[in-house]
Amino acid sequence: MTANGSPEQITYLIRQGAVPGMCNLLSVRDPQIVQVLLDGINNMLQTCRQDTDSLCTIIEDCGGLDKIEELQKHQNKQIYKLAFDIIDKYFSSEDYIENDGEEEFNFQENNAAAPEG
Repeated sequence: MTANGSPEQITYLIRQGAVPGMCNLLSVRDPQIVQVLLDGINNMLQTCRQDTDSLCTIIEDCGGLDKIEELQKHQNKQIYKLAFDIIDKYFSSEDYIENDGEEEFNFQENNAAAPEG
């Protein structure tokens, strides 16, 4: 969903609380699951360019940042690299926002229906 979903669909997932659940699963032992989750989190961060700060805060608040940092020690090189890249690109400075003039997102919870697509 995060790889082929529209920005509206990804925003809907975030608003519905998918990020804490994804972050919670980062501690499973199956490398394929962990890689899919890291890819999903990375895709969400890439899609939400102007509101990256809010998404980073959600990830940090639910313990996801700690888990991603731990994955930088993973024996699977693909997982290590993806975790490293996420930390380096989105969490390496005090100011998480990267303003590229892209679409702005609002992650406040709402009960709207999921976007079609």
